[in-house]
Amino acid sequence: MKIHIYYRHYNISGTEPRRPEWFTYEKCYNNLVSTLESINNDLYELNIIYDGSEDNWILKYNSPNQHKIQAGGDYKSFQETCEIIKNDLRIRPNDLIYLLENDYMHVPGWLNKVFELFKTYSGLDYISLYDHNDKYFLPMYNDLVSKIFTTENHHWRTTASACGSFIVNKELFSLDYDINTSVEGDHNKFMLLNEQRNRMVITPIPGLSTHCVEGLMSPTINWEEYV
Repeated sequence: MKIHIYYRHYNISGTEPRRPEWFTYEKCYNNLVSTLESINNDLYELNIIYDGSEDNWILKYNSPNQHKIQAGGDYKSFQETCEIIKNDLRIRPNDLIYLLENDYMHVPGWLNKVFELFKTYSGLDYISLYDHNDKYFLPMYNDLVSKIFTTENHHWRTTASACGSFIVNKELFSLDYDINTSVEGDHNKFMLLNEQRNRMVITPIPGLSTHCVEGLMSPTINWEEYV
């Protein structure tokens, strides 16, 4: 089993969400790379999807697996990224695909825990590494019921939806390609996947990553430690 990470970076325009004081996009990228340093190179491949036409810090890294697109928006950028993945003949049916946005931080050891999860349980659908904080305080989740289960080193639970960063195996990615690329809005997409195809989202407790937005970050973790 191998994981193919598709790190999607785009030039930012418009109103930014409220960020932690320590946040930069480049720090998120460097954090990701640092968590992969101890991993055997045969177990992962890092691909950079750069959506933009201007000079940008991401270009200085000169990744051999860098794809430059000009989608001009998050939804279109996600669609074009999925098309690149669909046409990547290096990905085997049982390999994992990690679609990753550019404003996430990760804890060390996240990849080993992902492999552990997939080796412990079969038939998994979508995995998000983000323990979304809104599940703990928004009224819409007051009646949320989750199944809790464990691997040797972590707890996991089922949840209703995820954001635009998630892990899925190649076979399921292909089966759900139509919905993933035709429904705008992450929550709406996962609700439809559950309703029409009985797909489940699984997230870790505590989180193994976080979306870097104040008030919504994975709880119980001092994320600044990992900058």
